[in-house]
Amino acid sequence: MLSYQHSYHAGNHADVLKHIILGDIVAGMQSKASPLFLFDAFASRGVYDLTGVEALKNREFDSGIGRLWPLRHEQLPAGVDRWFQLIASKNPDDGFARLPGSTALLASMLRDSDRLAACDLHPQEFEGLRNSFRSSRKLALHKRDAFEALGALLPPKEKRGLVFLDPSYENKGEYKIVASAVEAAYARFRAGVYVIWYPLLPAGRHQDLLHALKRSGILKILRVELDCGASFPDMQMSGSGLLIINPPWHAMDAMQESLRWISDHLPSDNGRDHFEWLVAE
Repeated sequence: MLSYQHSYHAGNHADVLKHIILGDIVAGMQSKASPLFLFDAFASRGVYDLTGVEALKNREFDSGIGRLWPLRHEQLPAGVDRWFQLIASKNPDDGFARLPGSTALLASMLRDSDRLAACDLHPQEFEGLRNSFRSSRKLALHKRDAFEALGALLPPKEKRGLVFLDPSYENKGEYKIVASAVEAAYARFRAGVYVIWYPLLPAGRHQDLLHALKRSGILKILRVELDCGASFPDMQMSGSGLLIINPPWHAMDAMQESLRWISDHLPSDNGRDHFEWLVAE
């Protein structure tokens, strides 16, 4: 579907979780010197304008970066500090109006030997992506379907890599589609680290994704989830989670520390967090 635009939701509590934890995972993978291939399958526009009409319509950023930005000078976990520093690098006025998304995060972490591919099919989102970045030897931009690209780009020549999937889930059947796509990709590239984001919505359809991956036969699936409960009644989404296949051991402590900090500093009215194996080794 081509109706979703992340600018309406940029900077909310889900972005906080996904971008901080994603940074922790990449940093953990980079504890080894060998090259990495990073694939941002639903890249959107890369950098978001929080002063724009879309972001200001519902001000979802007030549930995330707006609450946390005043804490940026405190002593912070490494993953949180990394995220704040990236935002600061895009905002010379000490604000957070220009908010980097997942592609900007991954691009900022590239080493000379690493490579990033970012993909989006939505015409406006891809145009924004192209305005934010230029294709190069290290960064390739693809206007193509994410699920088709999974088949075309995997396995990578580097033999080590991360695949990040955070679709809109506007189509209720997309939870099962994502699970099937990940299962097929894993069959071709078993050494890859797969990071799959999902929202916590009243219908609870994320359970379709969890159950499908449990039945897939894939081992080592970590569940990292933050539920803010009823803290943000104007938002349909109460929280979100990440399923991480083959999480790097060097990232485990950092992810736990980041999740604990986020959970401590975002409101949690009858909410909770999870850091547990969905499927153990």
